[in-house]
Amino acid sequence: MEVEIEERGEKEVKFVIKGVKVRFANALRRAMITEVPKFAIDEVNIHENTSLLYDEQLASRLALIPLKTDLRDYSADDVVSLTLKAISPERAGYTVVYSKELISSDPEMEAAFEDIPVVKLISTEREIRGIRTVARQMISLEAIARQGRGKKHAKWQPVTVCSYKDLPGEDKNGLLFSVESDGALPVDEIVIEAARIMREKCKSVVNGL
Repeated sequence: MEVEIEERGEKEVKFVIKGVKVRFANALRRAMITEVPKFAIDEVNIHENTSLLYDEQLASRLALIPLKTDLRDYSADDVVSLTLKAISPERAGYTVVYSKELISSDPEMEAAFEDIPVVKLISTEREIRGIRTVARQMISLEAIARQGRGKKHAKWQPVTVCSYKDLPGEDKNGLLFSVESDGALPVDEIVIEAARIMREKCKSVVNGL
């Protein structure tokens, strides 16, 4: 098997594999999508939510925020708590709550991107019996992040793009892979870990036989 890097960045890589069958490439692709573990918010305890989103909608948005993590620092059973508290302006208007406002109990784990919008909190001016007041919205919650795999839920998939195709031109013996990380893990680590998982599975089959 020959491997050649075509393009490489922090979150994406394109590489060519030669000397393998398509079934091997598909197994590697599936391992990257469903077998490589990552952390994601799995449980949300909402203390207060007066926003326009239902609790379930808010929890779903939080679960899909990639959490930047070094898996070498954690075991499969570790959990990390993240808190989020926000309130709309004192005057009529609104504020947007972003992923950067999640406060992690572990400084080594944080949102992979700071500018992911979570919810809009609106302050509305109203008049009651001649007195003007401002109704403010707020959220207060604790989110629990756990390690999981994409075969259980899409929020644990570490890739946003993972595909391959035949090499263009006359050379039909190679396959061009395109892999893009969601930001939770370095893209190199995703590919390497998927290959390691495949190797361990093959070893277990051999030992079983």
